[in-house]
Amino acid sequence: MKLPEMTKRNQILLILVLIIAAIPALFIYDYTQNNPKFCTTCHLMNGAYDTWSVSAMHDVKCHTCHETDMIESMNHVYDVLFKDPSEVTKPVEINNELCETCHASNDPQWLQVVNTAGHKVHFFGEENYADCIDCHGLNLHVFEPPEQACLNCHDPENVHASEMMMNDCITCHDFLVESNDLTPTRDNCLECHEQKGVITVSMPPDAHIDSSCTTCHNPHGTVTAINCGECHDVSEGLHAISLHADCTSCHVPHETVEVRESCESCHVDKEDHYAPVNCLSCHG
Repeated sequence: MKLPEMTKRNQILLILVLIIAAIPALFIYDYTQNNPKFCTTCHLMNGAYDTWSVSAMHDVKCHTCHETDMIESMNHVYDVLFKDPSEVTKPVEINNELCETCHASNDPQWLQVVNTAGHKVHFFGEENYADCIDCHGLNLHVFEPPEQACLNCHDPENVHASEMMMNDCITCHDFLVESNDLTPTRDNCLECHEQKGVITVSMPPDAHIDSSCTTCHNPHGTVTAINCGECHDVSEGLHAISLHADCTSCHVPHETVEVRESCESCHVDKEDHYAPVNCLSCHG
């Protein structure tokens, strides 16, 4: 049966009805898809919204990272309306590629991490040791990794900085510096340790200048330096005398001390003994 043709008046009315119906539909779609406040319609999302709103990602909309298709979204709405869940059951799936769309995009509005030391070692190197979410997803919408993020993989018994250092891992291992290596340099150590009274005293510019600080110090262990004899031959001369077994009794770490002054700290009766001749002139 042939349908009657619509009059021009009815055509106009139909168009107007469709437009009127489309306007609220567009607002509803925009609200549900682009306004993070929509997520708080479910009381389970209040905590997530609160932490997101004060995070570094507060300008990024929910669906930018939490991608769902229309069917999945409708199923989620149905569950909330008719099942009244007491907890969020669907696990959050954030893969590295999603993070890379911003942070490996060469877009200057986002922090770019491809050339940074920490991310080269853990994510973009020959081996992929971790996923972004392993470090940046330990606390809900708190994207700054806590120190615990390092200790989840690195054995705290062997790697955690000593109590004397009073720092967390990234104080020494700068994740964001552009480099291929996370190992701290001598200059990194001196940023803290060149100030007298902090932990050590000033290091003379020519003291072990060709060595890194970790040659003597294990930053993840005790503050006691390694045995000097591992590098220096202490089997002859004054060093072979048992009274001189403790290297630091004569050699004050990180300080320039005159030889005679060092000797007189023990040999107090020799202050006038051929002063001011250097003791080593005779006692080689």
